[in-house]
Amino acid sequence: MGALETEDQPAPVSPLKPKKLKTSKDVHFSVLPDKYEPLEEERDEEEVMEDTKERLRRKEEKKRKKKIRYKKYRKNMGKALRFSWRCLIAGLQSLVPVYMGPMAAASSVVTTANTGPTAR
Repeated sequence: MGALETEDQPAPVSPLKPKKLKTSKDVHFSVLPDKYEPLEEERDEEEVMEDTKERLRRKEEKKRKKKIRYKKYRKNMGKALRFSWRCLIAGLQSLVPVYMGPMAAASSVVTTANTGPTAR
């Protein structure tokens, strides 16, 4: 109840630094016989073939997905290029009359001027 702590009551642990308890580790040793051979799992040829088949199947699946993805990409790019080409052609066709307008007016003036004096 005072400032002294008893052995029965542990010191309060601050929430920032939890108190670490010291423990010992149990280590087990054993003597191995002279002719000890570790167990190794033998892989059958069937398992090796299955692994190879599985690897090939995954590789083919990856190729197939990549092919489908590129096919979609080519299709979308083709659509975008065709639309862009059509817009370019439409824009050029709308510019032609504006560009050719002054030349057409000049040629009509020149032809009327040439026919006028010769008719007298």
